Amino acid sequence: MRLPPVLRLVARNFASNLDPLTIIIRFGQPAVTIVVLGTMFSSIVSSSVTGGTSYTAFLVPGMVAFQMITGGVVSGNLFWLDRRWSMVEQIFSGPFLRSEYLGGLVLTTLLFSLVGVGVMMLVGLPFIGVPALSAVGVGGVLLTVGLGSIFFAGLLIALGTRLRSANAYFTIQSFLQLFVIFLSTVYYPVTSATPRVLGVIFYGNPLTYAANTIRDAFAGRLGSGDLVSFGVLGGLAAAAFGAAIWGFRTMDLGPIQ
Repeated sequence: MRLPPVLRLVARNFASNLDPLTIIIRFGQPAVTIVVLGTMFSSIVSSSVTGGTSYTAFLVPGMVAFQMITGGVVSGNLFWLDRRWSMVEQIFSGPFLRSEYLGGLVLTTLLFSLVGVGVMMLVGLPFIGVPALSAVGVGGVLLTVGLGSIFFAGLLIALGTRLRSANAYFTIQSFLQLFVIFLSTVYYPVTSATPRVLGVIFYGNPLTYAANTIRDAFAGRLGSGDLVSFGVLGGLAAAAFGAAIWGFRTMDLGPIQ
């Protein structure tokens, strides 16, 4: 039986652009972060700072949230390399619609992010045990990562439709990735000692909402504040995906540098 066009494009994305070494590095780096930082900082960072849990138990949900950036970066890079090597033109001239190509990128993002979530959980379980995740909590984690992945994928794809220089694209991507990760609550909490300016930046960062919501899901205490996080992430995902659609419709095909 012939696969639907979107699934054929997903299979093509994994087969042609995601070699085993790249996949190992994408998942290996955050896994090593859990092991090294969790081991070294648990004896240094007080549990009173991390909400009554060990630093490792604080870090693991943050690294789960981190996977939504990983998935977004993968799809953004896939799209850019397709443009760089004129594969976009070949795909559009074949039996594929632009909407199907974009759908394939988004589905690739979600699959990559969800595999990353599974890897982070397997690495973290020896350190934190089995989280108190109910069915609602599992759904909350998956929804959070899914919305965040669509946001970052849409944002990077939209940038890729506008930029024609590899230097510009990868410089912006690297800066954005570092800014979002390190100015969020993935690695450290916001406390009363946090400078006010940094606190404002942290809570303007979508990754902070994702990390905090996943921590609440792990602890079994999802509440009204997490509904706000879902709303923020959902609104950002819709806006970024809309920008990607607009970029696809108005994109100038042809060689880029």
